[in-house]
Parts: sequence; C-alpha cells; structure tokens
Amino acid sequence: MHPRLLRAARALVAAGTCVLFAACNSDDTTAPKKPAAGTFTVDATTKFAYVSLADSAVVSPTPRAGESTAWDIALFSTNVTLNGGQAGPGGVVGYCICQNSSQNPSNAQWLAMTPESEKADFDAVTSVPAGASFVSDVLTPAIRGWLTGSGAAAVASPDSVYFVRLSDSSGVAKLHVTQLQGATATSAGRVTLEYAVAQNGQTAFGATQTATLDLTTGAKSFDFQTGQTTTSATAWDLRLEGFTALVNGGVSGTEKGAATKVTGTTFAAATPASTSPNAFRIDAYAGVFGTSRFYKYNLANDNRITPTFDVYLIKRGAKVYKLQITNYYNATGQARFITFRYAQIAG
Repeated sequence: MHPRLLRAARALVAAGTCVLFAACNSDDTTAPKKPAAGTFTVDATTKFAYVSLADSAVVSPTPRAGESTAWDIALFSTNVTLNGGQAGPGGVVGYCICQNSSQNPSNAQWLAMTPESEKADFDAVTSVPAGASFVSDVLTPAIRGWLTGSGAAAVASPDSVYFVRLSDSSGVAKLHVTQLQGATATSAGRVTLEYAVAQNGQTAFGATQTATLDLTTGAKSFDFQTGQTTTSATAWDLRLEGFTALVNGGVSGTEKGAATKVTGTTFAAATPASTSPNAFRIDAYAGVFGTSRFYKYNLANDNRITPTFDVYLIKRGAKVYKLQITNYYNATGQARFITFRYAQIAG
C-alpha cells in the first residue's frame, strides 16, 4: 500500500478506537467525582459562615442567604442553620443520631471526650438509620416562654426574666412581661413590660420602668434607651409581633441585639452579673441543631463551650452527609472557630 494511504488507514482505525472506548486525549478522562468529605474550620466570630458540603467550600450566598441555594449549612457563634424550611430555599433537613447525648454522660465524661476518642462514632455511621425523622429549620427567637397558652387564652409569664443586649451593644436591659390584655387568635393584645437598663460596666440596673405595647394595631418596636416605641428600621431593641418577641440581631435585625433567659433569680434581684455574656443568643433559624445542640456550656465552671461530638445527618435531595463538630476554638484558644468533619454517606 502506498505510504500515504497506509497512514490514512491507521488514522481511521485510531479514530474508531476513540469512539468505541472514549479514551482519546480529546475526550473527558476525569475520574468520577468522589463523595464529598473533609475536615475544616470556619470563622464564625462575627457573622454566619455559609458552607456548601457538596463543594467542600465556604460560599457567599447572593443576593441573600434566605434566597440562595448555594449553601447547605451556616454557622455563627453557637448557632447552626440549615438551608431549608423558613431559613432558605435549599430543602436541607437534619437529624441527630445523638449517640453521646442519649447516654446522658456526666460532666467529667463530657470533658474527657476528644476528636480522636469520638472519631469511631463518626466512622461507624455509613447509612441513614431506620426510622430517622429529618426536620426543617424554623425561626427560633432568643426570647421564648414569656407567655403561656395561646390565642385569647394567652397570659403573661412574669416569672420568666430575660436580659436583652441593647442593639448598639452599649448595655443590657432586664425584662419581664407582667400582663396581657385583650389577646386574640393572632395577637397578644396590649402587652405590659417591666424593665430596667444598665450600661456596660455598671454593677446595678437603673430604675424599674414600665411600658405597654399595643399589638392590636400591629407589630411594635421598642427602644429601651428612650423608653419609647419606634418606627426606626435600626434603632430598636425589642420587637413584638403577634405572639413573638424579637431582638435586633441575627436573622431579625441588623444590629448587635441578643437575649438570654435569667435563671436562679427574680426580676427584682437580677443584677448585670447574673448571666455570663457568653449565654446571650441571637434570633436564628434552627431545626435539629436547636433541639439537639452540638455543645455543653460551662461544664468546668470556666465559661467554655464543650462539643457533644454527636453525629448529625444533613440531607439535601438524595444526598446525605454525616457531620460531627469537634472543636469551638482555634489553636490560640480564640472562640467561634468551629471545626467539623463530614462525609457523604448512603441515603
């Protein structure tokens, strides 16, 4: 055969081989993508860190988190949110295996747990347990339990006392609700508050004051500094909507407001030192991480966060990931640097 014809014939054979086996340089030879897995630390010190588990990356949701499907899980301080339910359009749901919490360990046993000692529990999870019930996230206000009953039968719970961090973080107000008048099916009616304010550094609260917010005409925002309701979008500390109390921080506001329930004392006896600053919480969306928290607080009377090392399952569509939070501090001991490990498992 003429050399030129021989070269052409060989080229045709080679082309046929490429079509048959899809193994030529011009074809995609990328290996199948491995299920997502990894261990990394997110900076949750000042705002939510949004993580895509499928991409093993921190992402920036646009235009805002509640409208973005780019993230699966978000972490800020001790708050963990999944992109589903009221929190976002991703359809992400969660379930806690809670292999440690279900055993009700002692404080000493909790403190003895380490990332190394608890890895076996993480590795043991390879599929979704039978009967696992996944839940979506809902709004979880920092102030809860300020009333009992529902609808027209709702009444105030004056023994429930709260500290509310002011929206500009300049101080704290102590608060309880003393009376509800004219509650309806959709509103707590006229809500009477009793409160007092202390600026940062003060060891005692100022004079006790009262205010009544009339919710029969709609939601009301209140400024503890001025003692007045306000229509400002930013300069408010407490907002009452129907039967919900909100603070000006987290998912409810743009400022630094937060709150915590005060235990072990009465409204009259509560002082600014009655609650640690670490106990304050923002309004957040939460589901399984709200009902089954990933941490224990102050086990050694040192105001530190101790992980439970419980294993959670995060489900998005057909994909399921196991996740275990293993640390709340970085190498220098700074808080809110959250380390977790995760891996995709069989659905």
